[in-house]
Amino acid sequence: MIGQMLFVPLLALVYLACLFMIAAYGDRAARLGRRLGGPWIYTLSLGVYCTTASYYGGVGIAMEAGLAFLPIYLGPVIAMFLSPLVLYKMLRIAKAYHITSIADFLAARYGKRSKLGILVSCIALIGVAPAIAVQLKSIAVSINLLRSGSVHDAPALANDTALYVALGLAAFTILFGTRQVDATERHQGMVLAVAFESAVKLVVMLAVGGYVVFWLYAGPADLSARAEAAGLDRLLTFDGTGMSGTDWLLMALVGGLGFLFLPRQFQVAVVENQDPGHLTRASWALPAYLLLFLLFVLPIAVAGILQEVPVPDLTILQLPIDHGAYALAVAVFLGGLSAAAAMVVVETIALATIVSNDLVLPFLLRTGWLSVAASADPSRLVLLIRRLAIVLIVLGGYLFFRLVGAHLTFIEFGMLSLLAAAQFGPPILIGMYWRDANWIGAMIGLCLGFAVWCYTLLLPAFVTAGFGGEELLARGPFGIDLLSPHSLLGFRALTPTGHAIFWSLLLNVLGLVLGSLLGHATGLDRTQAEMFVDVWSRADATRMWRGEVRIRDLRDMLQRFIGPERTAELFAADARRLGV
Repeated sequence: MIGQMLFVPLLALVYLACLFMIAAYGDRAARLGRRLGGPWIYTLSLGVYCTTASYYGGVGIAMEAGLAFLPIYLGPVIAMFLSPLVLYKMLRIAKAYHITSIADFLAARYGKRSKLGILVSCIALIGVAPAIAVQLKSIAVSINLLRSGSVHDAPALANDTALYVALGLAAFTILFGTRQVDATERHQGMVLAVAFESAVKLVVMLAVGGYVVFWLYAGPADLSARAEAAGLDRLLTFDGTGMSGTDWLLMALVGGLGFLFLPRQFQVAVVENQDPGHLTRASWALPAYLLLFLLFVLPIAVAGILQEVPVPDLTILQLPIDHGAYALAVAVFLGGLSAAAAMVVVETIALATIVSNDLVLPFLLRTGWLSVAASADPSRLVLLIRRLAIVLIVLGGYLFFRLVGAHLTFIEFGMLSLLAAAQFGPPILIGMYWRDANWIGAMIGLCLGFAVWCYTLLLPAFVTAGFGGEELLARGPFGIDLLSPHSLLGFRALTPTGHAIFWSLLLNVLGLVLGSLLGHATGLDRTQAEMFVDVWSRADATRMWRGEVRIRDLRDMLQRFIGPERTAELFAADARRLGV
């Protein structure tokens, strides 16, 4: 019994150690000047979109609403088909202006406003908590199910597997991604490990699907006949989803926006990209990856219903356990661990960079607690800030899990984060093509969209978890039915999620447009707008500054922030470029 209890955690540690070795190999290759991030690696790294909310939750929602799991994957497919218009331009802008995060992107576009960067940072930090919470929940319940055959949603703190998972993932991320200060340097090792994890979870999904269809049943025809006999045909119809056509469009929209603007997606798709040409292959290879990933979702869901699996979100793990395929069950656990670890690592590294660059360091500089002119080396302080940020971000996800974890499905966790990140879509997409969009409109739009997200999606999640407010959901505040979170202005034609998507994005866009038309743009606003909108024709856009600085002073300052070794590499590379 003790051996079985220790086996799964030890296996998880061994697997994470293997991932660390893969990342270390990639980083070592990068230091030697070898580029390992080809188009296939880039494509697989984009698969970090499929977290445990997809890995476990896709089957869970299919058991309840059939094809309802599809729209959030149609969005990324459409986004990749439109990548020549959107993602390619984002890459060009990020590389031209040395942008290292989604907060940097928005702050730079709208007049280099630090206030906007702070707002984006806060939205990203709050919005990511549900996504991290579902990763912790999935690993914890998987370990409990493999060890004891039961799931414990909210045990005592000292016995909470999710807490130890959170601390372990935080430590793993610190070792994984904060070994250097330079935020502009790509994490080639991290991308390589994430690509490996994407391959692992795809292989496991196909293996489980094949096991269910061809081992538990005598093939697709047999499973289909049993489903028909059990009256499960509704799972294969549009009506069985309980969604309207508008709901489908809105879910696909938020899936596409989340795929582009989740901090982890921006990190792997834009910041870590080594060659914009990789988008050519990714534009069709990633949709193919998603198709394979989802290929067996419905068959597994049908089998779960026929086998009366008690927890829909854990069907892909429960079925092998119930039929004695323990090796396959362990493989399923490792696939889920891959999905969770990849998400947490990339997301927290991206957010830690945002916290240090857009929140903490500017505050320290403005208050005088940190001086650029000081002789002290702040590089260790920067690393400490990022490491503390990683721990706090993961613990924030754990706190969200403890508060509402037992009351939300995996997909509901995922939708919370997707819609929060989708709020970045209007100011980025409109800002890349409309010169007159300004920072006032962007601030108003983001505040309105985020406020509606909190009111229509986050607040109901806490009410569902038992934090009161049932009357507010049913009748609106003070009995004003028109202000009910699930039916604003009496609009009841959509599902609660579709309703939140519609109102948050609508008010976001309206706030951006009206605020930009009525607000005053400064010269810097107009300059930055032109640099982003006309990025293709402004080859010298990054050379606008005409001041002077001594090389020695520049070298001394850089050494304090990125270290003498990296500084020497940069100056040597520039000397070679200039031929001096």
